[in-house]
Amino acid sequence: MSEAQAPSLAHHQDREKVRFFSRPMVLALLLALLVSSVTLAGCGVKTHPYPEIVTLPGPVEGLKPELDDKGHLWLTWMAPTTNMAQRPLKTLNHFEIWAADYDLPTYCQGCPVNLKKIDEVYLQAPAPGQDYFPGPYVWQTDLRLERAYVFAVAGFSHRGGVHPEAWRRAELLMTKSPGPLLAFSARAEDLAVNLSWIAPEAAQLVEAQRRHLPDPDFKTLDPLKDGLVDLEVAYENEYVYRARAITKLGDTLIPGPWSQEISLKIEDRLPPPPPEYLDAALTPEGVKLAWPDGRLSPNVKGFYLYRSLIGQDNFVRLGGLITGNTYLDVNLPEEADLRYRVTAIDDSPRANESGPSPEAEVYFAPAAQDAPEEKPEFLDPGLL
Repeated sequence: MSEAQAPSLAHHQDREKVRFFSRPMVLALLLALLVSSVTLAGCGVKTHPYPEIVTLPGPVEGLKPELDDKGHLWLTWMAPTTNMAQRPLKTLNHFEIWAADYDLPTYCQGCPVNLKKIDEVYLQAPAPGQDYFPGPYVWQTDLRLERAYVFAVAGFSHRGGVHPEAWRRAELLMTKSPGPLLAFSARAEDLAVNLSWIAPEAAQLVEAQRRHLPDPDFKTLDPLKDGLVDLEVAYENEYVYRARAITKLGDTLIPGPWSQEISLKIEDRLPPPPPEYLDAALTPEGVKLAWPDGRLSPNVKGFYLYRSLIGQDNFVRLGGLITGNTYLDVNLPEEADLRYRVTAIDDSPRANESGPSPEAEVYFAPAAQDAPEEKPEFLDPGLL
């Protein structure tokens, strides 16, 4: 091949190379663009995975220490529902409890503490359809008097991992519990129960509880110092009450023993208001009486009507319960002046009776007698 032909040959070879490589490259590029456009349109942009540390269990919820009157600690909490990234929790194996205790007089609140692991609590079997049992989880131990305790609880993954910020703490300051309440009493009133007691000197609060029979669970009422009126009661229901003194030391509540339980039934003892007026009219058929319509008072079941002779105080009830607001008295005593009054009766089992209405009086006029025939003192013969 001459030198004059060499450039043309080289040029031909270059064109073949371009033609050989450009077609597959163009096809591959178009295919890649098509796939990427479909992926972006259908699935969005793929993000980076979360670091493993933020997938660890989040903090336990509602960590609460409670003391009973014997000085036993009941530590309760709920399992976390999310991980540290606030995503649904996928791994949870057990809880660890760490604690430290110090002499109470020398304890420094807010100072660093030397916590040590003292126990583990493993998950309970979940209910059908749940990934794990949410709680509450309970851990119990005995405490010594005049000691300060700090407890920490956190959830661990199946690999034994725990996030440093997942720990939750509870502090207790233990001292002697107060003594029992003195003179605890519960007195039923109308739609209310009046609780009273005398608290020991060491108590700052009193906790009162109530349960509605036959419910076995007690409900805590607002803690107060000197007494309590429970207004959340209903007629014809039975309740049981108890109370105990509490010493408050920091955020720790140290209860004393429960009082005796008092059972009582709420009865409707409040009578309805009396009728505002009573009208009485003498008619040929008898004495017709009328008073306000009882249907205007929703708890009024009926009325009692009473009668007495004017000048006497012994009212006698006429018949039984009157459900209307009128009455015709036909059995009248012979030409005696009468007075009447009416009372309202409510619909409670006790049938509470109101006070009397204003009285209504009826007077009978004496019967007219024939005048005697008058004779003239002097007889006129001409009239004969």
